[in-house]
Amino acid sequence: MEQAAHPSQLPDADINQGVAVMKCLALAVACCALTATAAAAQAPLTKVRVAYDGFSMTSAPMIYADKQGIFRKFGLDAAPVFVEGGSTLTQAVVGGSIDIAQNGYTPAAAAAVQGADIVFIGGISNKLPFQLVVKSSITKADELKGQAIAISRYGSSTDQAADFALKALGLTRSDVKILQLGGPPTRVAAAMSGQIAGTMEQYPDTAELARQGFHVLVDVTDVAGDYPNTSYVTSRTYLKKNPEVVKRFFMAMATAVRDYKRNPDEAIRITRKFLDVKEEANAKAAYDAYVKVYPDDLRPSLKGLALVLQEIGTKEPKAASVKPEQLVDTSALDALDREGFFKNLLASH
Repeated sequence: MEQAAHPSQLPDADINQGVAVMKCLALAVACCALTATAAAAQAPLTKVRVAYDGFSMTSAPMIYADKQGIFRKFGLDAAPVFVEGGSTLTQAVVGGSIDIAQNGYTPAAAAAVQGADIVFIGGISNKLPFQLVVKSSITKADELKGQAIAISRYGSSTDQAADFALKALGLTRSDVKILQLGGPPTRVAAAMSGQIAGTMEQYPDTAELARQGFHVLVDVTDVAGDYPNTSYVTSRTYLKKNPEVVKRFFMAMATAVRDYKRNPDEAIRITRKFLDVKEEANAKAAYDAYVKVYPDDLRPSLKGLALVLQEIGTKEPKAASVKPEQLVDTSALDALDREGFFKNLLASH
């Protein structure tokens, strides 16, 4: 058998030719890799219409995801828009003008009980973190009788929080005047001008009002137990047609929650701008309170939803025959869990 020549025995021309071929191959491989990377970077994004119902801390991770380009990282063209009031946002989802919404459990569940095409797919605040903030002259329940308390809209989470606050004080809605004043800026302005005696708020607005001489008469977070605040919802029609989009939405949001918790300085900076918080101390107080609320796996609370249905049942008999599981579809979260997404996400640095 003829032995192959040792490289040192090959003519210089053959060696040079081999080196040239190898360089060409390496260049070709590099070009292919760059082309693939560029193609991935230039791949068209999937448009998804996302909305939130309040300028509050529950919306902070979603805004963080938008400002930090996290939605785009997962192939989504999602620019969250504000729709005032949970009831209005629920109608937008049912009507098909919004694909995925961050919305209050209460208004969404109320619509679902009536047969609307809306389903809970996740949760971002499985507590009801509102405070009844009142002027300094009111220190007990009797002094609140006949006074005006502001909420956003009837049927909203602020409305439900008001019920819990009044119940804790031994009062009913007939003892006070419940006014629909819209979002936090309007409610806070009304409180500051003396038009109302109290308002249902969340941090950082609670902290700002306290700084201005108001005080918390009832912290609903403590008295509402497992009653939840904010969920993620879509229509069953949209979920059936776009399961991968919903899945990528949760990949983006889970990443945003993780990064929001790990990067307080950047998170507070973005949140201060989003909520127009002038005092850094107020923003930090809000951040410290809410990083304990956001769930890492974004699952909705079945226990909380049962409480929502129970409360709705006091006004709507249909709710008594509805089980929480009937209103929930966690197929996207279940798939990510099976794939180890959440485990790997939290383990990564």
